[in-house]
Amino acid sequence: MIEPKQKAGRQQTKIWPDVLKGTVLLFRDKAVRLALLIELVSAIAGGQILVNTVGYVKGQLHLTDKHYGYVMAAFGIGAAIAAFTSGNYDKSKNRIASLMIGGILVCLAIAFGNYVMFFPLLILWLIAGFAQTLAEMPSQILIAEQIPKEEHGKVYGAHFAWSHLWWAFAYPIAGYTGTHFQNREFIIGAGISLILFIVITLLFYPRKK
Repeated sequence: MIEPKQKAGRQQTKIWPDVLKGTVLLFRDKAVRLALLIELVSAIAGGQILVNTVGYVKGQLHLTDKHYGYVMAAFGIGAAIAAFTSGNYDKSKNRIASLMIGGILVCLAIAFGNYVMFFPLLILWLIAGFAQTLAEMPSQILIAEQIPKEEHGKVYGAHFAWSHLWWAFAYPIAGYTGTHFQNREFIIGAGISLILFIVITLLFYPRKK
């Protein structure tokens, strides 16, 4: 009979080969690879919102916790709208377009964050939430469509690991811009995201031969 510790050890040693194989499959498919990389753009832009909104609303606009809550609620509502409506516009032929539109839109939405007052900020963050979800949702469906069914577990696991790694990059960037570039943190974050979006598009956009 296998001891629980031995069983746990075997499971642990099996995880890394599965993640490695899932990563290879994840980056081998052009459409899935593009979707994952656009998630990096989305994470960097989204990190600016999650980290620096509180400082902007309370420190620069001199508003209250209630106003901060409204702004972040607008961001969440935008994400919810995108999630609920994605079934209508996210058809197979439109998934690449969906994530590209979402990627560019979230960059543009946060770019104006430092230059608006409360109510325009609500609208911008609503758009940003919508755009971020638009950029991130297609990757899950593309994996289901493009990757062999028997490999789904490995690829979804690898996708989970990589997409969370993007946030490990995004939060320090947001913290740095918020600390060293007050009054310009959102435009700088948008610039970083936009440059990355352009580079990813030029290098990895799947082109028909």
